[in-house]
Amino acid sequence: MNTKRKEKIKQEAKRRLNEWLKNSTFDEMSVCGSFIRFNMSIGLSGYPFEKPEWMKDKKFNKFISDEEFDSMDYDEIMSELFELAQSEPCT
Repeated sequence: MNTKRKEKIKQEAKRRLNEWLKNSTFDEMSVCGSFIRFNMSIGLSGYPFEKPEWMKDKKFNKFISDEEFDSMDYDEIMSELFELAQSEPCT
């Protein structure tokens, strides 16, 4: 994954996190701090659950490829975002 694409993925993940935090709490979106549930809630590889009403017009569609999802770069992005979200709202 090149640097430009990595930055786009990071920006999109932050946008989605901000939407979540406008409509919910970190504990609710991550089911009390689960990294796996947090990752699924961000939904960059497609949102796996029925979308809440507030999400339906916010473009929570698939944003990354399966190859990107399986990359170390993606893991790094999500780990950083998860740590940030635990400490304060993301901007």
